[in-house]
This record gives sequence, structure tokens and C-alpha cells, in this order.
Amino acid sequence: MDFSKDLKINKFGYIEIKSKPDPAELKKYYQDKYYQHDKGAHSHIYSEEEKQFFRNKVEQKHYVLTSLGLNSPIPKLLDIGAGEGWALSYFREQGWDCRGLDFSCYGCETQNPHVLNDLVTGDVFENVANIVKTGECFDVIWLDNVLEHVIDPFALINTLKIIINDGGYLVIEVPNDFSLTQKYAIDKGLIDSEFWVAVPDHLSYFNRDGLINLCAEAGWSVEKVLADFPIDFFLLNDSSNYVADSSKGKSCHHARVRLDNLFHNIGVEKSNNLYESLAEMGLGRQIIGFFTKSYTS
Repeated sequence: MDFSKDLKINKFGYIEIKSKPDPAELKKYYQDKYYQHDKGAHSHIYSEEEKQFFRNKVEQKHYVLTSLGLNSPIPKLLDIGAGEGWALSYFREQGWDCRGLDFSCYGCETQNPHVLNDLVTGDVFENVANIVKTGECFDVIWLDNVLEHVIDPFALINTLKIIINDGGYLVIEVPNDFSLTQKYAIDKGLIDSEFWVAVPDHLSYFNRDGLINLCAEAGWSVEKVLADFPIDFFLLNDSSNYVADSSKGKSCHHARVRLDNLFHNIGVEKSNNLYESLAEMGLGRQIIGFFTKSYTS
């Protein structure tokens, strides 16, 4: 079935695939394929600029957590979908007690092999269920570019309430899809397709309000929402339109890395203020939400 032609706006206000893929097939896809090939950001070789960029993005989120009042002598982190291990590596350096879950160890093996002792491989959802059974809880649960891949996002984040400590935070990062910039580029004829629709990789296509609504329904209160660098602004310039000319994609990516690193060097708080404003405007390529368990639901 062509899932890309099977979209709907759900009750939370974001777009999802109507006919979800079979869970067994999806499990095999991520277990056997996802990190075995170059796919988007998951390149095998990164420059020092890119590595600094990855570290800076984690540090920006860490700054938010600290400013929100995360106050544990040795915070416990659960990184669900740990990928290449950038968050695990950063927080290990901060002295945190870290645990990562992923279908495959390939990403961490190739980029951050020193975190492999913190990584649990296998079916991520089964491993979350196993943690629930033990009664173990965490101060920070990290979902970085995971929720858009999940067949039932509500079920997952509803379950995560069970394993969050009082005063803990759920950090969710997802693509900002069907965004104002993307729609503008289509309306102006600068791109001719909804290129961000990618199945089976992405089953949900979030926006700021839709993510907040989903989390509220599951018993999470929003504390702050950031965007990230609006790389899709490059679509509005004929000389940098990486959809019309895919050969421009790498140079746009490197420009994004350099600009974000520049912003970060000016000041983490100032960078976050900029990205919070972009999020409020519905701009930026990613959405990063910080949530606490709601005690009124």
C-alpha cells in the first residue's frame, strides 16, 4: 500500500498515516536496516564541526532542563532510541547515570563505542515494558526523533508516566512537518511534492500544538518548546533549494551546522531564546518539547 496517500489529521491536530504498517515488519526494518545505510543525518563519517554541532544540540537541551529546575545529584537518563549515542556520550561526561535503548547497536558502535555498556538492544517497546515491570524510574526520559516512527505515540508516552520520577522531565524532539515554510514553498511553486512524507520511517507528522495536545491527553504538561535551525528556509532561495536540486543538500546542511555552532558560541541561553521564538511562530525544522507529569489529569 502507498501509505503516503493515506493521511489524516487526527484529534490532536497533527497528521498521521491512517493504515499503519505491521508491527513485526516495522521491528525488522529498524533492527536490520536503519543504521546499516546512510539515511539522512545518519552518515558514517562526520566532520569535527558536525560532531560539535551534535554536542551543542544536546547541551542546549541540558541547559533547558537545568533552568527548569532539574535537581538530582546524579540524574538518571533513559534515552529511548539512542541512535548513534550522542546524548548518552554527553550525559556520561556530566556524570549522569545513563541507559540507552535501541533496536541495533550499529549507530553507537560506529560513532560512540564508549557508550555501548549503557546500551540495551532489542525490541525497544519490550524493553520499556520490562523497565515498567521492575518499577525503576528516571529523572529524564529522552525521545529524540523517535515518536514520529512509533505506531501508537499516545500509548508510548502514556506508559512513560509510570517510569518518570517526581520532578522529572520528558524531552521529545520530532520533525516539524507540514510546516508554514514547507507549505509556503509549495504554494510558491518552489517545490512540487510533500518530500517530508516518508513511510515506513515516519508514521506521524507533528506540529507544535499537535505535540502539546497529544502529551496533554496522556497526562503531560508542557514546560517549554523550542525549534531548531530552520534549514527549510533554504528552499526559498533558488540557489540553495535542496529539493529542486539535491546536489545542494550537503552545502545547506553544512551551512546549518556552522550557523547553529555560531549561535551556540554567542550564548546557549540566547540560542534557546531564538529557537523558542521560532517554535512559537511555527518555524524551524524540528520541535523540541519539555514536559512534566501532570498531577491534575
